[in-house]
Formats: sequence, C-alpha cells, structure tokens
Amino acid sequence: MHRDLVASEKYLLNSCMDFSATYMAVSMLEHDLSKNVSLGSSKTVNALYNVIIKKVHSSQRQSYFLYRKAANTLSFLASAGEDPGLAAESIKCLKHIVADSVGPSHRAAAEALGSLPLKIKGPSLREKSISKVTSIRWDDLCRKTGLNEGCDMKCIGRSLVFSIASNLFFVIKLSRSDSESTALNREALWMEYLQAIKHEFPIKFDIPTPLRFGEAHLFRLTDFPDKLKKKMTIHMDSAIGFMVHSDYFVYPNPLPDEKSVDWNNFMEVMRRNAWLLGRLASMGIVHTAPVPLFHNRVQRHRRRDEGYYEWPRGGRLDRWLMSCRYPNLGKSGVRDFEHFEAISGSSYRYYRLIGNHFMSIILICASYFRNHHPERTGFDKKGYPIDVRNLFCPDLMQELIEASFNSYYEGFTGRKIGDRLPVDFDNFVLRSIDEFGVDQYMEEIFRATDQQEMSDDEFNEFLLERGFTGDNINGLSKGLEDITIMTGPHLGGFNQRISLPELIHFTGTAASYCIGDRYIVDQNLE
Repeated sequence: MHRDLVASEKYLLNSCMDFSATYMAVSMLEHDLSKNVSLGSSKTVNALYNVIIKKVHSSQRQSYFLYRKAANTLSFLASAGEDPGLAAESIKCLKHIVADSVGPSHRAAAEALGSLPLKIKGPSLREKSISKVTSIRWDDLCRKTGLNEGCDMKCIGRSLVFSIASNLFFVIKLSRSDSESTALNREALWMEYLQAIKHEFPIKFDIPTPLRFGEAHLFRLTDFPDKLKKKMTIHMDSAIGFMVHSDYFVYPNPLPDEKSVDWNNFMEVMRRNAWLLGRLASMGIVHTAPVPLFHNRVQRHRRRDEGYYEWPRGGRLDRWLMSCRYPNLGKSGVRDFEHFEAISGSSYRYYRLIGNHFMSIILICASYFRNHHPERTGFDKKGYPIDVRNLFCPDLMQELIEASFNSYYEGFTGRKIGDRLPVDFDNFVLRSIDEFGVDQYMEEIFRATDQQEMSDDEFNEFLLERGFTGDNINGLSKGLEDITIMTGPHLGGFNQRISLPELIHFTGTAASYCIGDRYIVDQNLE
C-alpha cells in the first residue's frame, strides 16, 4: 500500500497531464489514506495541492469532480489524522486555494474547507405533541397579559400586534395550517430556550417571552371581539402569544411608507445582527431564512428543491429586492425563531446555510441603497432597464460588507479576524453595484404546466398579486400557454445562471473561512 501511495504522489507531483490518469492517481491516494491515514505526509499534501493549484485540467468539463476529490482528501488529512502539524498544513493549502483561485477549483476547496467537523452540538428541544390546542376566552387572555380592547392593534403579516405599554408589544402569531402550527410550537420552544441562555449574548438581543397555557404554547381564542376581528386580514385558528420589545417590528430598511434610515443606525443593526447570526450558528442554532432565498418561486410545488436557492450551484436568484422587504434581522436582533434549526458536527448543509447568511446580509446591504428611491424599479417608458447605480456609494457598501463579515466571523469563531478576507473587494463591490443597480432581469415565466395545477381562483389571485388587472386576466386562457410576467428585479434571466457570479465566489470564501478557522480554534492548530 505504501508503494502505491508513493507512486501516486510521484505522478501528481511530476506529471498529472492526463486527466483520467490524474483522477485515478487521486482516487488511489484517497483509498490508501482511508485505509491508513498515518501514511500521509507533507509530500502527500503537496501532491494534492499541486493537482488543484496548477489548474492543468481547469478547461475540462469534469474538472470540478477531480478538484473535489483532491480537496476532500486534503480535508480528510486535516480531520482524520493524529499529526496536528500535517492537519494545519492541509488546512493552509485549502485556504490558499480558496484565496487564489476561481471557478471549479475554488468551489471544490471552499466546500472541502467548509465541511470540516466542528465541535458544535446543537440543542435538543424535544418538541412535544401539539395534537391538542388549548381553548381560551378573551377575558382570560386579557387577565394573563394586561390586554384589552382599547389596546392599539395592527396586523403585521400573520401577526396581531397589540401595544401593551411603552415599548412593549403583545403578539398573537397565527397559524393557517398544521405545518404552520408545528412551526409556531417550535418557535415558542426556541424563545424559551434562548431566554434561559440569554447571558450568552452580551449585545442587544430582545428575545420574545412566550406564553404558556398549562403545558401548551398553542391556543385558540373562543370569543375574539368583533371590533378587533374586523381589522384582521386572515382567519384566526391556532396561535402562539408572546411579549416582545417594540423594536421587534423595526426592520433595517424603511418600508415604502416610512422615512429613510440613518446610515449609522443601519450599520449598527447590520453588524449586530451579523454577530448574532454567527454566535447562534457557533452554538449549533442556525437561522435558515434571514431573508427568503429562491431560485424559482412559481415552481415550488413541483421542484425537488421546492424552489429554494442552492447558492453553490450558481443559478438565477429570484426577486432579490422583494426578499429584503421584511428580513428576519431587525433592530431588536434576529427574529422569526420558527426558522431556527439545530445542527451539529460537520455537514455540507452547515456550510450552505452559513453561506445563506452572507448572501442575505449582502442583499440587505444592497437594498439599503435601492430603498432611497423604492419606486425606481423595472423598465422605463421606452422599455430600457432602470439604472439607479447613482444611489450606491461604493466606499460605504464596501465598509458595510467588510464590517458585517468581520462581526459574523467574530461571533462564529470567538475571535477577531486577523488577516483580511481574501476577496478583491474593489471589483466585487463595483460588479455588485452594476447588477443590483440596473434592473436588467425582470421577467418570470409562468409555465402552462403550473397554471394547470391551479384552480381558477388561485390562477386569478396569482396574477393579481403580480400586477395584472381583472381585464388583463379575462383575456387569458388558463393552462394553454406560458405567460410572461414582470416580477423582478432578479439576478439572472429565468432558468439561467446568476448574473453576479462574484456573489457566489464571495459567499463560498466567507463561509469556508469561518468554518475552517473555527476548526483551527477547536483543534488548537494555530
């Protein structure tokens, strides 16, 4: 076995010109090390590094699979061996590749670095059955909360928000289905858990306090006052209730009818939320949706990925600006706990979800500049894309992205970043402004197949929500042909690649460096 390993190393260091032979040599090296990792040496590390960094096969369509095998073998050397020096050397090589390459080699190295096993164990909430929902009368709820009909109430999404006192809200969050009831029950359990460990968060983080009714969080009101019922926009079935600071409903960006947000306040909110996302992830609590990220919303019900965005694949990003309107990052801190998920150890999914955090942060940063003139979207009267690049300040955007990354890194690794993240920030920011500031991609295709799955009412409602009028709809025949609708801006054309591949590169670099450096801290490999 040792002789075979030496032969593979020799080929990879001195030749590796033939793609198939190179792939076989890496495969044999991987196999030999899986049988006996102690055979690995600095020569092994250099041989694997050489395969990726020399990019001899970068023009091959299958190059990613070669680079992935070599990078994963380096990751195996870093995590499975007993030589800390060799582990540190392997990680250093992976970080160099991430820093110095683009395309398939960058993706392979970032994914390998991002899959290192961490000493993180997410909490177990032990969710109880929610088959029974507590029935409660309005008067009893008032006695329990200080609520009354005179309290100001407004509907925000599917939440009924009551002003109880200065800076204090009581919120009834409604469920519209069994799956939403399960999610609400989980959200209340997360609230309780985080309340119990709030000492872990030395910065502002207003954690809601959920109500319990006996052993249950879920309840159903038996006699909601008619006066308030008239103000509701959705039907009330089961719900949870919680007390929270009024900042819980203050978003980083202003809503369309609100005045603009001060730059310093926006920067503070973004840095603090980035730290909180990183800190929670370091505890095995990962927010799966800081903003909703989709590749294709329309086809959710018939896609294997349910339309959710899988950023390593680099596809078109659906309705990016709309996704930032109600983010789950606010003045109170991270919000909407139903999207929390406990994750432990090593997982490619961990890497992908942390990447979601960075994508979400950058989208919100870009939306800050766009929201100075939110009405300027789409095409002008001549059919040309609206160009609002003048709304962006490159220096401020770069400062915001770097500060947010540094805060996330500190929250996740437990230390301040040393060297600057190896990204060409000047080019990344200018390319971002080009794509975020010009609405080139507005079209979405409403496939006939998707139309056929809908009832007539659903079909009409779908189009009305996307700007069609009743007269427009009356002239259409459901399910006969595709319909083009303007729902953007998107990043990329429908069913095409993302128009900002630099965002994918940044995300992979940021996520892999956070996980790689956390692994170094865990294993004392400095």
